[in-house]
Amino acid sequence: MRMSEATFSLAYDGDAVRDGEMDLADLGPALIGLSRLLKAAGKATYGDEASVTVKAKATREGSFEVLLSLGVLGGHAIWEFWKQQDVQAAATLLGLLGFTAKDGAIQAIKAMRGSRPKVQSRLEGGALRIETLDGTVLDLPEPVLKLALDPGVREALEKVFVEPLEREGIDTVKIGDGVATRVVVDETEADWFRQLPDTSDDQFVSRFVKPFKIVSLHFTSGRKWRLHDGRATRQVLIEDADFNGRVDRNEERFAKGDLLICEVEEVSVRAGANFTSHYVIKKVLEHRPAPIGQPELDIGPDTGAIS
Repeated sequence: MRMSEATFSLAYDGDAVRDGEMDLADLGPALIGLSRLLKAAGKATYGDEASVTVKAKATREGSFEVLLSLGVLGGHAIWEFWKQQDVQAAATLLGLLGFTAKDGAIQAIKAMRGSRPKVQSRLEGGALRIETLDGTVLDLPEPVLKLALDPGVREALEKVFVEPLEREGIDTVKIGDGVATRVVVDETEADWFRQLPDTSDDQFVSRFVKPFKIVSLHFTSGRKWRLHDGRATRQVLIEDADFNGRVDRNEERFAKGDLLICEVEEVSVRAGANFTSHYVIKKVLEHRPAPIGQPELDIGPDTGAIS
């Protein structure tokens, strides 16, 4: 078996990891997801004969240097297609994913904003021209689009990006080639990396009124609040411009345990054998204060997330 190796860096950033430490409950699943991601990408790109192993090389200040070892059985016909040396296989895989290049699958997923694109035409050189849900036209190499839509890759991306960014105190994921950062995903983009529904008929949207208890809030427009829905804490985007304006002007004061009575839109999609769902608050109908004696959450223009 011929071996190919390449390295890259993975970093989680936010208040919870600023001291150089990260909770194993958050790190463990993320690294397992990373391993699954690279194995799924190797299989999608090089076929079943590709054997991918991922090893952690070093850890420092919340940044995890990872050694990727990719072994491929020599003589496979795929090398004729790629017209390259075996030793380039690992580096090529990282580039196709976008870990070490600017136009990989992760960047494509960000451009598609979580939607399934429509292929318009095949271009010279093997690239595909696609149109996203919002009308954006992109030209992507076929292997890049294949990775961006691969179910195994998308399932693993949830572990690497979505689940860590739902944790309190983690707001950014960065991946680079050891010299420069190539990928930055923040909590406002996390939903784009969920698994794609099998068909458009597998998306369900419903609206209803629901109370939430405030766990932590964001002063910055467009950032998600952490709200408890009675069963679990969720990251929820508030799209009510009037309410957000009152928050910006410090006309709303908050304490832990406050309730927001909201008009909510819930979007559920089928992802493989499972369903995933997320909330968007369309309108805050009432802000109901917590019982007297609860500590106030004082927010200002530069505070960011308060919990």
